[in-house]
Amino acid sequence: YSEILNEKGELKTMQAMTEQGIYMKWFAYFQIQSRFDKDSKAEGIYDKPTELDKILMGTDEKVIKKLYGHLLEIKLEEEQVKETMIAWGKNFGHGIDLEKWEKLWLQNYKM
Repeated sequence: YSEILNEKGELKTMQAMTEQGIYMKWFAYFQIQSRFDKDSKAEGIYDKPTELDKILMGTDEKVIKKLYGHLLEIKLEEEQVKETMIAWGKNFGHGIDLEKWEKLWLQNYKM
């Protein structure tokens, strides 16, 4: 998406893309626009490359090692959340699903 977004994070017009050297038919543009709208509503659009993007686009020889380390770090973070959720269940007498857990922490909900 980085080539087809403007500074505000919005999809460029077809004319702006043509001036940039990206040529496409109207139907293809509307498909991209539809997909962009769907992705931005569902997951949001990152305007800066993530750590995973940097690893995959890098030219280092140790890509597999870095990729494995990154994925392992993510897995360990998930395990910490699960352990904390188990402790929650023991303390409060009922479990909590991941969606409620994230909602509580994202809203800075204090009990």
